[in-house]
Amino acid sequence: MMYYRRMGGSERENRGIDVLLLPELNTALTTLADAVEEFAAQESLSGALSINLNLVLDELITNSVSYALTDVAEPVLRLRIRRDGDVVVAGVEDNGAAFDPFKEAPKPDVEQGLDERPIGGLGVFLVMQLTETAHYERDGDTNRIILHMKMET
Repeated sequence: MMYYRRMGGSERENRGIDVLLLPELNTALTTLADAVEEFAAQESLSGALSINLNLVLDELITNSVSYALTDVAEPVLRLRIRRDGDVVVAGVEDNGAAFDPFKEAPKPDVEQGLDERPIGGLGVFLVMQLTETAHYERDGDTNRIILHMKMET
């Protein structure tokens, strides 16, 4: 099950994209890229912001599909992107086990060389570096990560 729903309203700030993704990695990432491209065109985002938005959402969706949803009988994966003034607000939701990547994911040692560095944590580090704010919340059986990225003026 997959759909696009343009979040409504006549005001520019209320427009956005709401996508229910299939929890299969290639399909989810293709749909993500299409959604970001559509949103970027709709909101006239810069190329850099569009690329960074796709990159951080790709990381979060990959983690959801690869870890959070593997043992869920009826997985749900949702992407929401909207504009709030000069900020892009993006959210990724899944119904996997509770997990706050900003507190629970391993912290990478960015001082080590790539060959010496253990696997894990770099994606979350990247998300934190490319966003103004990123936070996690648990709402019932839903993990929700909300990102804010400032638009270039």
